[in-house]
Formats: sequence, C-alpha cells, structure tokens
Amino acid sequence: MRESKVEKNKSQVKLVFGDAPEPTFSLERIMEELGLEFHSFATQAGFLIMKALMDEEEKYLAGDRDSRGTDINRWGSQQGSVMVGGQKVQFKRTRLRNGANKEVRLESYDRFNKNDSRSQGVYRRMLAGVSCRDYEKTVESVRDGYGISKSVVGREVVHATAKDLALLCERDLSSLDIWVLVIDGVEVGGTTQIVALGVDYSGKKRFLGFREGSTENTRVCLDLLHDLKRRGLSAEHPIIVVIDGSPALRSAVEKFFGDKVYVQRCQQHKRQNVKSYLPKEYHREYDRKIAAAYAMNNYEDARRALEVVVKDLYRINHKAGGSLEEGFEETLTLHRLNIPPVLRRSFSTTNLIESPFSHARKVMRNVKRWRSNSNQAQRWTATSLLEAEKRFRAVNGYRSMSVLKSALEGEHMKQSAEKQYNAA
Repeated sequence: MRESKVEKNKSQVKLVFGDAPEPTFSLERIMEELGLEFHSFATQAGFLIMKALMDEEEKYLAGDRDSRGTDINRWGSQQGSVMVGGQKVQFKRTRLRNGANKEVRLESYDRFNKNDSRSQGVYRRMLAGVSCRDYEKTVESVRDGYGISKSVVGREVVHATAKDLALLCERDLSSLDIWVLVIDGVEVGGTTQIVALGVDYSGKKRFLGFREGSTENTRVCLDLLHDLKRRGLSAEHPIIVVIDGSPALRSAVEKFFGDKVYVQRCQQHKRQNVKSYLPKEYHREYDRKIAAAYAMNNYEDARRALEVVVKDLYRINHKAGGSLEEGFEETLTLHRLNIPPVLRRSFSTTNLIESPFSHARKVMRNVKRWRSNSNQAQRWTATSLLEAEKRFRAVNGYRSMSVLKSALEGEHMKQSAEKQYNAA
C-alpha cells in the first residue's frame, strides 16, 4: 500500500486510545473507497495493529509528546516500512534519541520490518482472528507472535486496538432499509454456512452476515438473526423472508420477527422436492403444471390450479402429493400480497442468493485441502461473498419496491385490526 493511500484515508482508518472518540470507519467503506480485495483488506488490518503497537512502544520509551519524564526524545521522522503478509506497507515513523545523542530503535519496528517465516505465521493467525471476530486475541497473536514484551504493550492497548479492528471488520446495518430477507445455506469445505442477503427499498442487494451451522438448527438461525439486529438491522416493520422448506429456519424467523414476518417459501425448492418423489416419466409433466400455476398472476387462480395438481399427485404417489400440499400457501405469499409479477419473480425463489453461491464456488475451486479444525471455511465464505457482491445489480422490478412496501404495511395493519377485533 502506498503512503498516499494511507494518508488519503486517514480520517477513516485511524487508531484512538483512552477517552478519545471511537473511530467511524467500517469494512464497507474501506472496501468501497480503497477497492481492496480480501488480502489487501487483511493487510490494512494488520498495519492498523502494527502501527498501534509501535505507537505504544514509542510512548512507553519517550512518554507523551509534551512529557519530559524520560531521557529519550523524539527526533523528527523518516520513511519506514513494515511487512504484512509478504507485502511492504510504507509509512513515516518517528525517530528517537537518548541523552547521549544515540538513536533508540523500536523493538517492535525492527521485528515488523522483517519478512521471515515468523511474520508469515503471525499473518496467518491474524487472518484467522479477523475472520472469526476474536479481535483481542487477534491483536495478542500479533504481539506474542513477534515476541514483543507485555510490559511495552499494555492490556488497555490490546483492548483499544481490538475495538478498532472490530469496527473495521463489522458492517453497520442501521442505515439499510431492508424489506426482503433471503436466507439459505451453502456448502463450504464440508461445512454449511447459513447466509443472509437483504434487499433494501431501492432494490439493492447486500450480504448481511453468515453463520456456520445447519439450516435445520433453530438456535444457529436465531443467532444469525440476533447478530444482524445487534448490528442495526431493523425488525420494527413488516418484512418478507424468502427461505427453503427448512422447519427450523421457518421457526427461527417466526420467533425473531413475530407477526411482522411474511414467509415466502422457495418455489424452485418445492418443485424439486415434488420431483424427488415421482417416477422419472412424470417429472416434466408435473413440473410444467406446477410452474404454470406459480406463473398465474391472480392468487385464487394459482391456488385452485395447485389444488388440482395436488389431487393428481396423490393418485400417482402419496408422498409427492403431500410434499406439494405441505406449506404450499407460503409458496403463494407474494401472490396473496398482490406483488407485481416482475418483482414477484425476483422474490419467489432463493435464486437471489443461489447465484452468488455459484460464483463463490468458482472463487473456492482452487482450495485443494480443507482443514476441519480451523475457520478456513468461514474465511473463504467471507472472501467469496464480498467478491460476488461487487457484481450485484438492483433486483428485477426494483421500481415496484414501493408497491411491495405498501402491500406489506397494509396487510400488517389489516391483520392487527382483525386481532384487536377478535380480542374484543
């Protein structure tokens, strides 16, 4: 990274300690303004940690800038550099001299300036910490990995640097006006990563977060949703959540959003489930009939057409009929809300998230060995999703998002009034 880039973004990337205001940068702004790939982002994170540790050692040796309590004084500055993951990062470092007019070198700078096997190992551990969001241990791994004395770097510095690193790594969701949430799982290195994608009022898509676990585990799904809320996702207005047929995931969104959630079951998953119970010779015929029903614009027409298909399927294979009948009302949620067809096609399946998954698999195809006892899968998931997000465009039919919002608010008011009437 050139010095000019560091100086240019000084307002976004800076370290503060003590009672000073907390920094206001975020991963999203760093990615957008610097155009960093994940490796470059991690390099920036590593530089933040190293600069903080060097600043603290300088303060330990020479005291505060207005202090005269030591015989070591600051003596101008000169161009320096540190090695982060094999990459040289340049910056201006402060020079120190003692009472005998001899230069006093920073132990931390000398260690960070070397590009050896130790620095590579520390960088890998730092990457792991950044990915799993264990920020204080990430800072400590850099300090301990380079053998920097704990007396030089106090515990409060580790804590403050970890706080800054957390702000760098976590996205603030409070500014996003999300009206559609798509949740699905992707297989990464023998693990399942549950990923949440949001669509805001303008039709823009954004990855919101992910958790390692199974969509069949309600606790994991709830943890993901609570983490999104912690980072600012609003749960105060009605929302459409698009999911597959997972009962645990369905239970989690209902527990989290309550009566404000309108679940749209993925029509593509439903069609695939039905075909899995049918003999092969019936696949094309009944897949076409189900697709034709879903393509109808009127809710009542689509519902009646599906009921006819259910009866036919029961005569052929009872499990196939039961599969289509189970939850098929939720495959028609967008029909019932009278959402415009072009927008309905965007949200009637989990394809919005499946397509980025396809790109993610291309990003990860060069990984030859997955380690089960590390967070390698999480790191690659984050990398591939951020890379896929760069190619995002607004959803088809985004100009009708105002219709979707009005439909959700109107339906929610109607249901609330009915509940109040029945309670009275």
